[in-house]
Amino acid sequence: MALPESLQGDRWTEAIARRIFPILIWCATHDKKITYGQLDEELQRRGWGHHVNVVVYGHPAGAIGNSLIEFEQQTGRKIPPLNSLIVNASTGIPGSGCDYYLSFYLNDSEECHLTLDDRKAMAEETIQEVFKFQEWPQILRKFGLPSLRGGVPSLKSKLKPRAPKKTGWSTGPESQEHKQLKEWVARNPSKVGKNVPRVKGKLEWLFASADRVDVMFQDQSHSVAVEVKARSASDAELERGIYQAVKYSALIRAELKAAQKIPNGSCVLVTERPLPSTLIQLADLLGVNVVSVNIDRTS
Repeated sequence: MALPESLQGDRWTEAIARRIFPILIWCATHDKKITYGQLDEELQRRGWGHHVNVVVYGHPAGAIGNSLIEFEQQTGRKIPPLNSLIVNASTGIPGSGCDYYLSFYLNDSEECHLTLDDRKAMAEETIQEVFKFQEWPQILRKFGLPSLRGGVPSLKSKLKPRAPKKTGWSTGPESQEHKQLKEWVARNPSKVGKNVPRVKGKLEWLFASADRVDVMFQDQSHSVAVEVKARSASDAELERGIYQAVKYSALIRAELKAAQKIPNGSCVLVTERPLPSTLIQLADLLGVNVVSVNIDRTS
């Protein structure tokens, strides 16, 4: 297949899009997002461009999104928008210029003005689809573009490889400490995060998979599950909580998608003691939001 029309030409937009494309393929195959600033730095590091105001990268990002729509129309294959991996440093999601591509991929619509909450939900869902897609190297070859050499140093994980801990968890009946923390969280949504629905949380929320999460906050627009770990939780139990949060986030989004709603759901891990540095790195790697709290059990 020839290079898509969206990537052809000598203008800055198309020329930079062809440079960015292999960078994004590397990101996709390594489960990495990249900020506009990091992209600018990487292009300069490789001598592929000079510093520009990062907002203009929306133009080559759009060209990449359009090229994949062209490919989809020619082949009949549904392709997730690779350009969704370019995110704002403060929000961790793409800017409004990506709304069209998120809507086109998830809903087959041409919606161009999403709310921030809807964009966040749709971006998180789409980015996971980009990571799961297995044919990025083949598409790169079909477009006649070279693969990236050496990767992106600023995005390489500093976390040393380690096997997940699969022992040392809490067993037996629920402790009084855990019960108190769970009930406190249900009464205090504002302590969990600014995007948590301001409603009383529901305890022991049951998923369709028969899994239960400690607390669930829901309103008409979004859902936030909370897994809690009391102050007596061991490091192994805290690590388990990180993986539980990954699972519950996926379950929330799955149930919302099944109900044909925007998958605006996530899970927060609430702990009563700070995570050790290795678990902070693990939570960051897996994209788990962790909140440490102190509660008064004397009242």
